[in-house]
Amino acid sequence: MPFRESSQIVTLFTREKGKITALARGSRKPKSQFGATLQPMAHIQAIFYYKSTRDLQTLSETSHLTVLNGITDDLSKIAVGVRMVELVQALMQQEERNEQAFQLLVTCLQHLDTADAHADNIWLYFQLQMAACLGFQPDVNRDEVESLGEAGGVLLLDSGTILASTGEEDPSRGRFAQKTTSLLATRTALRAFAILARATLPVVLRLHMAPEIMLEASNLVDRYLKFHFEDMLPTRSERVIGQLKS
Repeated sequence: MPFRESSQIVTLFTREKGKITALARGSRKPKSQFGATLQPMAHIQAIFYYKSTRDLQTLSETSHLTVLNGITDDLSKIAVGVRMVELVQALMQQEERNEQAFQLLVTCLQHLDTADAHADNIWLYFQLQMAACLGFQPDVNRDEVESLGEAGGVLLLDSGTILASTGEEDPSRGRFAQKTTSLLATRTALRAFAILARATLPVVLRLHMAPEIMLEASNLVDRYLKFHFEDMLPTRSERVIGQLKS
């Protein structure tokens, strides 16, 4: 955000210190030493002066570690990338170190930069892996997923468990009696959810989903995230990107 006439207050997600807020003096000047390193999604090396007694640190120098031109030239990739960094900013507490989440973000941005197709798969994958970094990894059992019949099955939102349909899908009945919320879905969408939760990113990028399955899988991921983080989930970038696309 702008600060006075020529500076900015920026948020950095760092490997060593987690999320920090810093003052970049002179960064809005035309010939600023920071250049484009303070743009959203920039993967940089940063030198800053840190004091544990203050919330606002002082940024001294920055330089690019990875230049992600493949993202900035593609609106659909920008949409995914901005939503990823917005989610990190919303879910991570100030100075909460989480190297797993940091590496996840860097890896997903790098794959997004070079992806030829299925960029939206990265966004779905990132959400579930981010949940896992914070202790809410979906409890997907391979045997349960493989046993799904044509009737589809159920996603238990509290645990991320996938179960075959038995006709007792009401959460107040039978095998779901102790579960808070369940969501009926087709076999294909539930298998996609399982892949997004458990497979590696290269495998996820090869996953092809028909538009109707993509919509259903997206809903499963969205409902899972909202169940665990509803009060924290950001919506601003989703609204802005929606307006741009329309």
